Amino acid sequence: MKAYFLTILLLLSPVAYAQDMPWQMKDGESSINFSVIIEGIASDGEFTKFTADIIFDPVSLDQSRIDILIDLDHIESFYSDVAINLKKKNWFDVAQYPTARFVSNGFKHLGGKDYQVTGELTLRDVTRTETLYFTLTQYDAQQAEIKGRMVLSRLDYGVGQGGWRDVSSVASQVFMDVVVRAER
Repeated sequence: MKAYFLTILLLLSPVAYAQDMPWQMKDGESSINFSVIIEGIASDGEFTKFTADIIFDPVSLDQSRIDILIDLDHIESFYSDVAINLKKKNWFDVAQYPTARFVSNGFKHLGGKDYQVTGELTLRDVTRTETLYFTLTQYDAQQAEIKGRMVLSRLDYGVGQGGWRDVSSVASQVFMDVVVRAER
């Protein structure tokens, strides 16, 4: 009987361990895109270099966590002047603040495949609580994918200094669309 329980324990331990194993983000298949209204027209772009430390299990949300670090010097945009200007002092000020970081502090299941993760976003040395709403589009022991959106105000972080604080030319509201594909 004792050997039976030991065998079950040994068989189940990889499953328990897998729940705590970190996910490895697939760089070429993950993205962080942004959209903001400039002069009445949507301007889209992408942060092309970021890392993500991920521990996620929908059954153990209290043990789940993410830490995303975005390299603000790697931006692409349909309008090249947008990507160039965002790096300047009045916007991200990449010379002084080269990264943005989102660190989770809690996950919540919203029903079905929908979740939210709340955390601290730091941008231009300003830290504020933000929420990413996401759908778990794929999840098994080896692969996972989320698609989500975060809406934030650029002015809360001092993005757009001087005359650029005027929201009549560049809207305050920024939409961040996130796709993360990961594997173990």
